[in-house]
Amino acid sequence: MIPKLDPFAASEIIKNGGNAIYPTEGIYGIGCDPFNKSSVEDIFNIKGRDLTKNFIILASDINYLKKIIDKSLFKNKALTDGSFTTWVVPINKDCPPWLESNNSIAIRITSHPVIDELCENLNGPIISTSANYSNEQYINDITTIEKIFDGKN
Repeated sequence: MIPKLDPFAASEIIKNGGNAIYPTEGIYGIGCDPFNKSSVEDIFNIKGRDLTKNFIILASDINYLKKIIDKSLFKNKALTDGSFTTWVVPINKDCPPWLESNNSIAIRITSHPVIDELCENLNGPIISTSANYSNEQYINDITTIEKIFDGKN
């Protein structure tokens, strides 16, 4: 089962290759360790998502993105303003190939307390995507989301 809301329990599941449901600024998301290719593939399968559509990477601090984004971006204050902006930026040469598209990646630096705790416990960023099946309407109700994804790995 995909855990929700308890950031410590969710981060332990993610550390062990699992996926978690968690709140973000606007919706519930499903996420995992972006450096674990198998976990990322699981999210594609869980959602029925087209493999050509990449995910956003969430982090509570830009420093969690050192292995993902180009090092020149760490001086860009606009990336860290917490304005709920998604940025498509150049990748770092060490970025795992399953994360990038055309040498770029979508990132968001967030100040959401659950994401902050997840990133702190993981000492890194997380993959994020909406907690719904691909091409189906999103329902922002955690009870319904739990029913939809119960037992999915």
